[in-house]
Amino acid sequence: MQFLQTEPGAEPVILEAVFPASRTRVFQAWTDPEQIMKWFGAKAGSLVSAEIDLRIGGRWCFVVADNKDGRSSLEGEYTEIDTNTRLQFTWRHVREVSGAAREETPNSTVTVTFNAQGAATRVRLHHESILREDGRRGVGTGWEATFVNLNDLLISTS
Repeated sequence: MQFLQTEPGAEPVILEAVFPASRTRVFQAWTDPEQIMKWFGAKAGSLVSAEIDLRIGGRWCFVVADNKDGRSSLEGEYTEIDTNTRLQFTWRHVREVSGAAREETPNSTVTVTFNAQGAATRVRLHHESILREDGRRGVGTGWEATFVNLNDLLISTS
């Protein structure tokens, strides 16, 4: 299964999938930290933690690594929320190393739409304003793996 709709490294990064669950169920998977922990990332269950303040201006933060070498996370703020229909949020990768300055990528924007397709849901993800081609390649690969994990979760819990 391939979800990436754009050429690797292209701007914007676009993915599409039809998931075997209702819009409500798929939207919950995107907005409930407990569920995020089960599917988000290159490998299912690989996040250290997930926090979501689901409101306009609310912050989200997914910690990817937190160890003696430092902390790596993905974070941003919600800019649009239309329950079961659309999410839009900023996105940045943050690295914190003990004794060093906090490093973060410039904000990019992710827009996710949820459209009913019978008993299933078509999800379209549009990730834009990633400045570097290697960043877009990495994000595309990451989202591809994440969509596979989400599909597996939704199949196993249907």
